[in-house]
Amino acid sequence: MQKKLFKSVNQLDKLFSIEECKEGLEKLEWKKGGFEKQSWGHSLHRIGPYVGRIKPSFAHFIIKYFTNKNETILDPFCGIGTLALEAALNGRNAIGFDINPYALKIAKSKTQINLDVERLTKIVHRAPINKKLINLDAFPDWVKEYYNLETLKEILSLLEYFKRNHHHYIYGCLLAISQGHRVGHLSKPSAWTLPFKPKPDDAGEYREVKPRLIQKIERNLKDGSLEEQLLKIQKCDARKLKLEKNSIDKVVSSPPYFNTLDYVNSHRLRLAIMGIHDEKTKTNLKKKTIQHFNTYLKEMEKTIVQLHYVLKKGGRCCFVVGDHFTPKKDINTAEELLKIFDNNGFKHLFTVVDSIPVNKSVQKRTSKIKHERIIAFEKK
Repeated sequence: MQKKLFKSVNQLDKLFSIEECKEGLEKLEWKKGGFEKQSWGHSLHRIGPYVGRIKPSFAHFIIKYFTNKNETILDPFCGIGTLALEAALNGRNAIGFDINPYALKIAKSKTQINLDVERLTKIVHRAPINKKLINLDAFPDWVKEYYNLETLKEILSLLEYFKRNHHHYIYGCLLAISQGHRVGHLSKPSAWTLPFKPKPDDAGEYREVKPRLIQKIERNLKDGSLEEQLLKIQKCDARKLKLEKNSIDKVVSSPPYFNTLDYVNSHRLRLAIMGIHDEKTKTNLKKKTIQHFNTYLKEMEKTIVQLHYVLKKGGRCCFVVGDHFTPKKDINTAEELLKIFDNNGFKHLFTVVDSIPVNKSVQKRTSKIKHERIIAFEKK
């Protein structure tokens, strides 16, 4: 049923006026019927998790109403590439930027075209596993607590091989299943997103990597892969965009939440598996993220200035932003960003409000009902 639903709406050729775009988004269609399911949409969307990621169905309707086929779409905070992938799946040229190494690896895994399960299976079977070359002494004890050590050595050996040979899709699949609670995952039982500490009396069973990896590859290619090279993912700071002036038609993005989510610590185990586990490196990475209370708006202004530069005249920008709560007051992030856009050459087109329930499965600092606001602007 869900697959049929996806195919029936996956024809995004109609051009919508600003009024029609606003009216369409106000329907909140991603919260109705089969669209409300986290699993809705193309199977590539489900390669790996990410805290605070936009739902694929939400991304679908933003792409549907706000963008047009053959346009060049930029997501400067792409995370694991949900908006960018949905744009590419629907005939847009999509560019995604981020600075989180884990997010980039998952997003990059979605970019490869014309993937074939049989060929990928052969690559996995032939990949060498050199456990003797893996030095676990370089990894902190807290990482090793999550694994049977023989399984961990297999993971690390294979990740290095797939990275060296540019098998981005396979690498992303393996990185994703390196943590989780199901039989197909490779760690001791742990949450799919946040790495809750395993039970101290759990010795950890040996889990052979290759069979589980092949099953993962098959699951996420159930709906196929991209047939054209329409998706480009790169490491790039949104405050220093490496793009030509007037080169982008539309910007669609869900920027980092204002002092709410920890995008580094929430993914600490998968980052560690990638080799990013020392505290200094993680601290430096956290400092680079745009989310800190005292600097958030200042850093977002740097991004908005960059977006004005790369957008074509009349080009449009759509942000999905969440509220922020402090013990003393609530902050409507959208209103604060509206002022910045207005001061930097943009015209406000509309705002659509969507209330969201508290999700106890991810880190939250409040039990209040929050709102996501879709804000849209046009370059003057």
